[in-house]
Amino acid sequence: MTGNTHLLPAWRAFLLAALPALAFALFTQHAWEDWYITYRAGKNLANGYGLVFEHGQVLHTFTSPLNVLVPAFFSWLTGNDAMVLWLYRVLGAVLLGASAVCVLRIMRAQAYVRWVAVCTLLWLAVDGKIIDFTINGQEAGFMVFFLSLTLLALLEQRVALLGIAWAGLMWSRPDSVVYIAALGLAYGWMYLLQGRGSVRALLGYYWKAGMIAALLYAPWLLWTTWYYGTPVPHTIVAKGLGGHPSVLALLQAFVLFPWTSLVQVTALNYAFMPSYFVMGGWPEALSLLARGLAWLAAIAWLLPRVSPLVRMLSLTTLLMAFYLEHIAPFYPWYYPPLAWFSILTLSALLQQCWQAMPSWQRGMQWVSASVVGVWLLVTLAMAWQVRVQQTVIEEGLRKPLGLWLKAQAGDERQTVFVECLGYIGFYSGLKMYDYPGMSSPEMVAARKVVGEDWVQLIRYLQPDWLVFRLREAQLVYQVDPALLEQAYQEAAVFDRSRELQRHAFLPGRGYLEYDQAFVVFRKVVDTGTQAPLQESGNGVTEETPEVAGKPAS
Repeated sequence: MTGNTHLLPAWRAFLLAALPALAFALFTQHAWEDWYITYRAGKNLANGYGLVFEHGQVLHTFTSPLNVLVPAFFSWLTGNDAMVLWLYRVLGAVLLGASAVCVLRIMRAQAYVRWVAVCTLLWLAVDGKIIDFTINGQEAGFMVFFLSLTLLALLEQRVALLGIAWAGLMWSRPDSVVYIAALGLAYGWMYLLQGRGSVRALLGYYWKAGMIAALLYAPWLLWTTWYYGTPVPHTIVAKGLGGHPSVLALLQAFVLFPWTSLVQVTALNYAFMPSYFVMGGWPEALSLLARGLAWLAAIAWLLPRVSPLVRMLSLTTLLMAFYLEHIAPFYPWYYPPLAWFSILTLSALLQQCWQAMPSWQRGMQWVSASVVGVWLLVTLAMAWQVRVQQTVIEEGLRKPLGLWLKAQAGDERQTVFVECLGYIGFYSGLKMYDYPGMSSPEMVAARKVVGEDWVQLIRYLQPDWLVFRLREAQLVYQVDPALLEQAYQEAAVFDRSRELQRHAFLPGRGYLEYDQAFVVFRKVVDTGTQAPLQESGNGVTEETPEVAGKPAS
């Protein structure tokens, strides 16, 4: 079977990637927790309060410029929160379609056979995390598109396009400089292996593209420095207070990474597995298969006689995975680019095997079709999980909790200690002391003084309200019972455990159970004058002492 450079029309590749994302959005209605963190700032900008989370507090509380400015524009345009999210979803689906067209163009240039090309596009189109974090309000669509554009520009050696793609990545997420460096290093290796030019020519190529990218990204850096006093997002400041490994430790970990990834759960497992799969509810065999495929993609550059394209894609995959392992190991919205490049690497490896071993083509067809089929089933199961999450947890618990707090507080200056900032912060409209402090410089300052212990942080900050998951309340009570018995009183319980139990089929159940029950405490100021609690009609229970970790009577 000979190579087919025609493959399939670009419009089919576009629809193949865009339509599953829209179908997923229609079925699940998923809006990620962090969407409401970013959108609160964007909506404030649209309403004339500035690009801030809290009115009057100028703080850089988001990470992705595009992820806040695009919704802000949609909010200014429509004034409708639901419409804003749907416009963002449609844009994300368009970006996935455009990404697929970039990949198709690369496969045509590399003379991929039709079977390999179609399997590649299908797998890219049905990966659950790529889809979900494109339509649920995160920036995955932008990241995947500009990474695909970067890869295309590198392979075609188009300086202007590369500069635009690099700038797009920086506008998508500031840590994209790591992805730019990883892909640039891997391409430079392939460039020199193939004898395309000299090191000097390569550096000149990068320099020109870098100047274009810097020119396009500079306005954002200058504006944020003027407006916030620093171009560094406060989210990075809040998450970066912990210790960092030394350069020597990182080099040692990098050398060992292929081995550690083979024998234990690392970032490579997260490439293909559903979000927070380690919390249970997914087959162990699926995790092993996901690890094996991602591991092969990450170490393929070390195999003998693989093509320069395989080496470039594989090395990029390894560098991405290592970065995520040490910077963002538990943030699933960071993983769509890794999944995308893992699939591209395995696709390039399959293409080379297809051409080198004609007698094995039937077997390769069966294996590749089976892999795509497995991940289609995983995504369908994930869609059901996400649908239940949105209905039971987000719309049935966190949103009503936020609205209840707003009604109880009556004053937007009242403060709330909470970990999950999104829904509760957006719908309450209150001043949030979120942990680790993405919207709260007060929290970051407190952590510098008293450390990470929640009890000490609460006593230091003295918030008006405490919002805990059930496990969090129990842990705090075990450390300091007086805090929840004397300084605060239990105000309400939001519990959706019974609703979850009604779903006999629920993949990833452990993740949803983690958020199934919340307890709200109110600061005791003067019990004689304190306003009575309002009934919310949303499962609020005013006396459930065992919920706070107290001994059952």
